[in-house]
Amino acid sequence: MSRVWTAVAGLAVAGAVLVGTTGCGEVGHRILYGTLTPKSNHEYQRESALEFRTVWANVERIRFTEEGGKPGLGASWRANAVATIEGRDYEVIIGPHALAVLHTDPPPKTQTLPPTASPVALTLTYSDGSTEVVE
Repeated sequence: MSRVWTAVAGLAVAGAVLVGTTGCGEVGHRILYGTLTPKSNHEYQRESALEFRTVWANVERIRFTEEGGKPGLGASWRANAVATIEGRDYEVIIGPHALAVLHTDPPPKTQTLPPTASPVALTLTYSDGSTEVVE
């Protein structure tokens, strides 16, 4: 009888490991974001740049230096980039839900813009080399 329970427990553990390692793919994305397919790196980069801009409204340019991705199990999407703020470059790691500044002092933040003011034009250079200007 103990051999049967050992076999059942072993199969249960193997099944749990299998579900845990594959559940972070399409099914996990569907649960977290309510969509059937994950966004492209280009979409994530644009969304990340706009999120960065909500904190640093004076950002002039963001150049993505890699495609980006999820660095580990349960981690949110992020990418390395160079952000130009007031003429100075800052190495940053940004994502829709993650912001970090690397190897430098934090960039200067501007005061929150009044609702009638328009932010600085932001030039995005995606990891594939394409560019976009966001007003």
